Amino acid sequence: MDLYKFHIICYLVQNPSKKKKGANRKMKITFNDGQELQIQQVTEQTDGALLIKTISAHEDQLKTLFSDQTTTKRMSVSERDADTVVYENYTKLDAIVKYTAGILGVLMYREAALEARLKEAEEKNEMLEGCILEMSEMVYQ
Repeated sequence: MDLYKFHIICYLVQNPSKKKKGANRKMKITFNDGQELQIQQVTEQTDGALLIKTISAHEDQLKTLFSDQTTTKRMSVSERDADTVVYENYTKLDAIVKYTAGILGVLMYREAALEARLKEAEEKNEMLEGCILEMSEMVYQ
């Protein structure tokens, strides 16, 4: 192996993101019912949401596709040369987010995650009501 090829291989090992460019980086999501959608990225958010970014569909198509709970019950994300990641029970469409350059993001939640967020919001609301009542008692004494 000549020195030039050795340097290129070392560079690619040290910078693995340089290996995946253009056509070599095809990501797709396969839904429970067999439908597929080409996507750019999937990330799990800190609040339990799943954010799926795509440029290959219109907003109305995404609303229709991701609103169907049977379709989104099981979603498999695969990328060329990578393992498939399966996301299950993300059945609640929360929002379609518009980014620059025609990128659309789909924000999905699990049923249990939404219930937990609702319970947490109700608890905070009760605490705030209690604080307001306590403050009003102090003011009117």
